[in-house]
Amino acid sequence: MDNKVYIKEFFILTNKLKRLLDTKHQKNGLHSGQARILIYLYKNKEKEVFQKDIENTFQIRGGSVTGIIDSLTKHDYIKRVSLKLDKRKRKIVLTDKGETFAKHGVDTNVYMENKLNNLMDETEKSVFEAVLMKINHWIDAEEQNEKTN
Repeated sequence: MDNKVYIKEFFILTNKLKRLLDTKHQKNGLHSGQARILIYLYKNKEKEVFQKDIENTFQIRGGSVTGIIDSLTKHDYIKRVSLKLDKRKRKIVLTDKGETFAKHGVDTNVYMENKLNNLMDETEKSVFEAVLMKINHWIDAEEQNEKTN
């Protein structure tokens, strides 16, 4: 059996999915990265959220998160609020405008998730989830290996 070029296929698939999500979220004036962060803040609005939380949740670099946060702040979707006990730490908070756009983002993601769920039967979903987890664990192990070598 020939070895497939899975990495290439994953990149193509993720790029296409990101492009489709961008198209859907652009109807609300956002790109998918901005929408993801607004949705995360909306779903975690009862907690204190810091930039590091966003970096860890989405596995993206600090500079990328800073750029998105700056853009969302500029458009008045979020604000940075200093803590009373430590003025150096600033939590990220949705504005009223940001909450409205976050709700639109949630609706868009629910629509897309429903479409994806309807593509597969229960057996396919189970296999797909298992394969995703297996690949995710493999990548984590490889990254850990790279750090220690």
